[in-house]
Amino acid sequence: MALILIKTIYILINVVIGVYDFSFYRIPNLLLGILLVLYGLCAPFYMGYEIILNSLVVFGVILFVTLALYAAKTIGGGDAKYLAVVSLWAGFPGVVQLIFLIAVIGGGIAIIYLLLRDHIARLSDWLWSKIQRFENRYPVLQYLWIWSGAGPETGERDNISSNMVPYGVAIAIGSIITMLMHPLTLS
Repeated sequence: MALILIKTIYILINVVIGVYDFSFYRIPNLLLGILLVLYGLCAPFYMGYEIILNSLVVFGVILFVTLALYAAKTIGGGDAKYLAVVSLWAGFPGVVQLIFLIAVIGGGIAIIYLLLRDHIARLSDWLWSKIQRFENRYPVLQYLWIWSGAGPETGERDNISSNMVPYGVAIAIGSIITMLMHPLTLS
């Protein structure tokens, strides 16, 4: 029963991250931190020592590679951190499937954005305004952005271009599919 709860929380957090990236083009660091803490709390109980070590190595390698891609301005900083965190959960060889899924889904999303750019932009703006109103009604939700720097969550969307594709959506979908396809306990 606890394992189902862990997977459900993991999936829900990924859904929220995907929605936030779609509407704000940013990923709240607090949500990534929650995923890390959740892993740290459940891994010792559901995974063997070798699998945890394997996952930590995967996390380190992916973090190094994605931060290098961020430094080269190929991907966003949130996407770099997000991919590293979900790679921790996938371990090896699960990370290979995860990255493949993310690449395929990301390519599909990019095509959809090319074909429906104006419609997607309006949907993103609409969702952004709804989340803004919800966060104003429940100010505690604004703490999601703690440690995330300043961005469009402050009431303006000047930094969002219609050419941008929120790749966190692909990472969210890929990580959810990977979690559903593989058991958490591999020991």
